Amino acid sequence: MAINIPAAILAAGKATRLKPYSDQAPKFMMELEPGVTILDFIIERLESLNITKIFIVTRPEYAQTLRERFGDKVEILETELEEFENLYSMGLAAEEIKDRFLVLMSDHIFTRDLLKAVLNRINSVEEAFLVCLDREPSLASAEEGLKLKLDDGSGGKVVEVGKSLPPIYGIDTGVIFCNKSARKYIQKALKQKGPNAKIKDALNLAAAEGQVAFVDVTGFPWKDVDTLQDLEEAREIYWRILKGELVKPTDGLISRYLNRPISSTFSLILYRKRMFVSPNVISALSFLIALAGGIFLAIRWFFIGGILVQISSIIDGMDGELARLFKRSSEFGGLLDSLLDRLADLSIILGLSLALWPLNAFMALIVILASANTILVSYVTHLLKSAGVAPDAIRNIPVTRDVRLFAIFLTAILGFPELALYYIAFVPFAYYIAGIYVARRAMKGDLHPPMRAAGTPWPEIPPQKSIAKQTISELVGKLLRLIIALLVLRLVEPILSGFTLISLKDAALTSSDVFIVIETSLIIYFGYAILLSIKKLADIVAVGIATRVGVTKETFKRLFIDLIYAILSLITWIYAADLARISLIGDVLSKTVMTVAAVFFFITLYRIGRRAYHVFASLYDRLIDRLAKKLTHSGT
Repeated sequence: MAINIPAAILAAGKATRLKPYSDQAPKFMMELEPGVTILDFIIERLESLNITKIFIVTRPEYAQTLRERFGDKVEILETELEEFENLYSMGLAAEEIKDRFLVLMSDHIFTRDLLKAVLNRINSVEEAFLVCLDREPSLASAEEGLKLKLDDGSGGKVVEVGKSLPPIYGIDTGVIFCNKSARKYIQKALKQKGPNAKIKDALNLAAAEGQVAFVDVTGFPWKDVDTLQDLEEAREIYWRILKGELVKPTDGLISRYLNRPISSTFSLILYRKRMFVSPNVISALSFLIALAGGIFLAIRWFFIGGILVQISSIIDGMDGELARLFKRSSEFGGLLDSLLDRLADLSIILGLSLALWPLNAFMALIVILASANTILVSYVTHLLKSAGVAPDAIRNIPVTRDVRLFAIFLTAILGFPELALYYIAFVPFAYYIAGIYVARRAMKGDLHPPMRAAGTPWPEIPPQKSIAKQTISELVGKLLRLIIALLVLRLVEPILSGFTLISLKDAALTSSDVFIVIETSLIIYFGYAILLSIKKLADIVAVGIATRVGVTKETFKRLFIDLIYAILSLITWIYAADLARISLIGDVLSKTVMTVAAVFFFITLYRIGRRAYHVFASLYDRLIDRLAKKLTHSGT
């Protein structure tokens, strides 16, 4: 991503809540890890996205410290007043830059993806300001943060900002894009309130004229540092950010959700202990383990061979992780890793083919296709990139190296390694076809005439019912239709049940089995429709509850929906027992559905717990503190 836009970092605060440490050094010089200050972290994120024109607005007493640390990498803008608010600093940057620019706070840390989300929007934004919206902040962040009020009917624009607003929609994260037209609102607010004007004053002036847009950055880690407790939390979030940034956009499904969480954990352990291991050594180690896996597969020790293949796949991610963490990336390292990966893949395929030896003509063809596909998938991806076509749209097709090796691991430990060869031989063709389709669309464009835009016919008639009333009516109507459909099915079933449709030696498919399938289909169809109505209702109810509790409506809505998902998965698990009555496949189908429902239930519970902890952790800490004080007081 190469966007030529300057960035202004506001670093002129006194940090009175961090005394006595802020008497020794400014807040932005406090460390997240030994040798890495908050400001180092921010500038590194900017430079990683090719933003090199960086201004820092600071007090004169901090200027020399910044020049000594950053030299010519940044341009220092010194304030002239002793007492002022943050809009004064932004105004100095606006007068110096005289163009569009990014504004960042020197006491906010954030993930690189949050900054990318802003940069992806700036070329299409016509409004004066673009702010970042976190719809699910923690309770403490919602209390302290700058709340944003949205008008759902204004095309997703911000209509008011302020710390005293209820946190219904979410809060600002401290990264703001200022268009050229932002200068007039900054100047107007400074003229009205002088140096004591705050950024929210300029935003409110612009919001009154529909000139504040937002980008949703919910889910991206960030932290505002105001107190020692904030600094402690920021240090924890810092490691989470580093771990999250080790995930590459090119990672496949298995790498993203299985391999990378394991490999990045070990890489961070080595990094935190400052135990540097050459990435090239890791690449060689991964290759040797894969080679050993291929040998064990060849001698039909499938379980050990499969385990070694998966271990090799996990370790393969550590070379790049260590290179990025220790800043030791090199073109030679990338070339060596790619070469060894291809050799490792071919040795594993060779091991599988030797295990199945002798091969008939069909299996020989499968082995040839599988061997070719281990190279062709990467080659097709490279061709798409070379042609300027982003392969993001087809990355979820499960054919990447991590998925291929996981397929070998899984089928090997189950004792059916030939299934992995079938998978690797045929599934990648879906990737090639999708790649050709994406390339054709990107390179030739759509030759068909444009379709008529979807929308509402003119004149648009406003809804005659309130949204709440309409949603409740939809929900009741869907429930009634489900009840009537099930009632009709129950009445018809005794009449038509018992007829044999397909007869085999040991079993038969009867009309009763068909009724079970129809009943299940009805419940799934209407259940999904009911769930959509419940989501709408939750959105309406969330506004009132969020105002009282102090959380955003998005937080409450997602907690409520996750709870509904958990209940539905439990109902599915209970109901799945009835599927066992289906002839032929009933037992397998029932166990499969129960397994999926159980896994989904526990995943949903985990999401509820994680979201609740993220939001209410500060409240929990306060309760524990009060309890500890009472126990201490009673003990004395």
